[in-house]
Amino acid sequence: GHGHEKLGIPFVAGIGGTGVVATLGNGDGPVVGLRADMDALPIDEDSGVAFRSEHDGRMHACGHDVHVTMLLGAARMLKDLEGSGELGAGTVKFCFQPAEEGGAGAKHIRRHLDGSGVALESMFGFHVWPGLKTGVAASRKGTIMASAAFFKCFFKGKGTHGAMPHLGRDPVVAASAAIQALQTLVSRISSPFDSSVVSVTQFKAGEAFNVIPDETMIGGTVRATTEESMRTLIKEATSVLENVGRAYGCEVTVDFMEQEHPITPPVVNSAGGYGVAERVGKALLGEEGMIEVEPSMAAEDFSYYTQGGAEGAFVFLGISGGGEGDFPLHHPKFTADEEVLPIGAAFHTALALDVLGNRDKAEL
Repeated sequence: GHGHEKLGIPFVAGIGGTGVVATLGNGDGPVVGLRADMDALPIDEDSGVAFRSEHDGRMHACGHDVHVTMLLGAARMLKDLEGSGELGAGTVKFCFQPAEEGGAGAKHIRRHLDGSGVALESMFGFHVWPGLKTGVAASRKGTIMASAAFFKCFFKGKGTHGAMPHLGRDPVVAASAAIQALQTLVSRISSPFDSSVVSVTQFKAGEAFNVIPDETMIGGTVRATTEESMRTLIKEATSVLENVGRAYGCEVTVDFMEQEHPITPPVVNSAGGYGVAERVGKALLGEEGMIEVEPSMAAEDFSYYTQGGAEGAFVFLGISGGGEGDFPLHHPKFTADEEVLPIGAAFHTALALDVLGNRDKAEL
């Protein structure tokens, strides 16, 4: 059952699979979106919490269950404020988004919002952040998270006995040379002023000790801070892989898998959106509680919400405290300090009130 039914907030479900968008407000004023992603990860949970995953191999290792809980809390508070006539003028869209982890679920929610005839004025999202103390939020103006692409590359050679390499074409040596050559993309192709990452994270080759295989596969990820840099890196990576492979006598197939892993644009906090988040954060958490942070080369499809001119800010929320939040995101032992729940709910609520013009109420 959807929590919104209990809250009495109208909603549309089944967006992009499992997405839900709920709507509150009188429609007479700005439209503010609040977003929580919902998806889990293919990880065996080892967190030791009482509410561990009931499904083996599926775990909320990225804190999206915390995001959903905070947004439901905000929905409840804003519904109460609406009941007492203190919501302000405008519309709040509560966006519960599927498929953040590489499936570009934000695209589906954005398409739904655009199709519902409302012009999104601002959009806000949070991500729980290990290593940041509970009670502290962190963000920045401009680019805060990177663009991401994923690739795999096949080198097809000619297998032979390990003792007779001259009778074949060795795809292991070809792939190894290509991996080395890829290291020059960041050091020689990217501007030193432009952050980027190329990481090869998979290498799959033969089974036997004495057989050179027919084929090898490598895979990995490319990160960049602008869409332009990403296009350059993809083009150059493809060229390096194909040409090095050919030099070693292999046929090469490069696949950036854009269907199943759409290239995520960078997350860019607009000046206006960050201004609201910073003001609200300082009112809520104190001057020391809202800090400026350096960008992360991790990626987030929150970027789709601010494309096309909507103001927006993505904010990291600290979850380290009380013996929790010590493990990184995507770790089997990941946990969050639950003291973050009321903070996130209040922060969401205050952001919406600020945009809808009821700033006095936002500072409670």
